[in-house]
Amino acid sequence: MGRAEATLIRPLSRAKAGRTVPRLSAAAFRDLLDRTLTEIDRDERGGSLLRATGLRMRFRLPDLGLVLNVAPSEERDHHLRWTFAKSAGWKPSVELIMNSQVANSYLQGKESLAIAIARGRAKYRGETRCALLYVPAMRVVVDAYRSLVRKDHPELVI
Repeated sequence: MGRAEATLIRPLSRAKAGRTVPRLSAAAFRDLLDRTLTEIDRDERGGSLLRATGLRMRFRLPDLGLVLNVAPSEERDHHLRWTFAKSAGWKPSVELIMNSQVANSYLQGKESLAIAIARGRAKYRGETRCALLYVPAMRVVVDAYRSLVRKDHPELVI
């Protein structure tokens, strides 16, 4: 199978309506991602879907110095395992690199990953076939993240 790679050109600095998107600190973004993945891990439907895809993904947010590695869990009681360490105990099949504002928009379902890559706001590395499998399954993460943002961080809603 082929591999794809795109380059990161410029960050997204404003929402569609022209207002400035609030920035999250690295600690706040990490907490939000951790809580999102915890909810998905507890969810039998969403968690088992992500586990079944064999998801091995790395998110890098260079503006915050934050890295998130996600993979299926090997434990029976969990669907996912994740770490914020720069190096995980597994090799990611897909790596997404974007600034925190693009990630926040993408995880709220307001930013198309394909368009962000085409416009240089996000960078993708990995096997093409994995992207075709993982990106649609990421809808589970988007739904959980958006729900958490609306509930606990209304200032971040786009």
